[in-house]
This record gives sequence, C-alpha cells and structure tokens, in this order.
Amino acid sequence: MIQRIQSVFLGLVFVAVAVFSFLPLVIFQAGERVFYMGVFRFEGVEELPFSADLPNIWPIAILSALLGVLAGVSIFRYKNRSQQLKINMFNILVNIALLISIFVYADMVGQLADVNEKVVYDFGAYIPIVTIILLILANRSIRKDEKLVKAADRLR
Repeated sequence: MIQRIQSVFLGLVFVAVAVFSFLPLVIFQAGERVFYMGVFRFEGVEELPFSADLPNIWPIAILSALLGVLAGVSIFRYKNRSQQLKINMFNILVNIALLISIFVYADMVGQLADVNEKVVYDFGAYIPIVTIILLILANRSIRKDEKLVKAADRLR
C-alpha cells in the first residue's frame, strides 16, 4: 500500500533531494571574494581569474538526479517489497558516492593556488547523510511489513 510509513520516508528523501538541488554545498574564499559550489555549477566565479581551472561537477548533478529518480521509483514499487529493498540499497550506494564526490570536488577546488585553505561545508553537503538515514528507516519498515505478511501467510 502506498500509504505505508516507508512511503513517507521515501517521499522525504525525494523532497530532500529537491531541496538539495537549490542549496550551496561548499563555500570557498579566494582573497576577498566568496564563491559557492552548488549541485549544478559554481556560483560567483565569473570574475575570478582561475574560473577556467575549476573542475566540472556534472557527476554531482547526475548522482543527485539518480537519487531522486530512484526514490520516486521505489515509492511506487510498494507491491514488490523485495524489489523495493533492492532499489533502496542501491540508492544508499548512490548516496555514498554522492557524498564522496562532494568531498573530492571540494578538495580539488581547495587545492587551487588562489583559493584559501579554509573550506566550509554548508548545510546542503550534509543532506545526503539525512537521506541515507531516511532510506535505512524505510528499509527497516519494509522488512517489518515483509515479516508481517509472512506471519499472516503461515496462519492461513
């Protein structure tokens, strides 16, 4: 049934990914100028001399889009709980890859000569951790439902 608690958790994952797309992930400082790394691009780097040296962060955008799509697909796979569990486990792996890519790209930008050593991770960088927790809670609820269905089948 779509109104189960795991659907609420998966819906929250979907909403968190949507919010994640609009928040800055990492804040950098180059001299007096401050610029941000978002999901899709860097903000505030138009006038900086090293803007051509910044890495292309398209893997972060692809992983975040995949994260949202998988959460949406998993919501509507409520009739097949084992498949829903597999999708959620894969989604956890995508989340881990997203976290690693955020930190790797932030480190790459922090290594540039004109960027100060201090890298500040904004609230958006921690949203994948929240989505991992929500996916674990959803998987726990799915397993509980599966256990309940198997117990009811034994009684018949």
